[in-house]
Amino acid sequence: MARSFDPTSWRLPIHTQADDILVGERSLREESRQRKVAFYLDVDGEPTCQSLCPASMLFPALVTRVTAAHHTAGRATLHIDTALPLTAVIADLAIVGHPLCGASMSDVTIVDTAGHRRTVHAELPANVAATSTVVLALGWVEAHLPTQPAVSV
Repeated sequence: MARSFDPTSWRLPIHTQADDILVGERSLREESRQRKVAFYLDVDGEPTCQSLCPASMLFPALVTRVTAAHHTAGRATLHIDTALPLTAVIADLAIVGHPLCGASMSDVTIVDTAGHRRTVHAELPANVAATSTVVLALGWVEAHLPTQPAVSV
């Protein structure tokens, strides 16, 4: 069972091959095995060390590991091993190394190392566990400004 990724959510060329996630021709399973820490993917799918990036930059995706996973009826909480930028929202997620057979749409709450929580409605494989690699599609938090000036009475 393959998954198609919405290009407006991911902003990079991502697709599945068996139970691996590829960005362009780069295997995220292999890339994650070679690295001990979380890393970003730029718009071309090139890995970038998270610790070397200024906080003002936001990359299209973050690849990190799950440190704890809890599943209950249609909801999941995944704790990850890094902090997310405060200016980021999660548009989608993908779990590397888990087939989509038995996957379901779930509300998935991601908890980073700073304790910040973000929830996304996404397709989640049935057997996600600690040590799984997760890829998060990131976007900017949009400021909601009033479109019309307030009127005083």
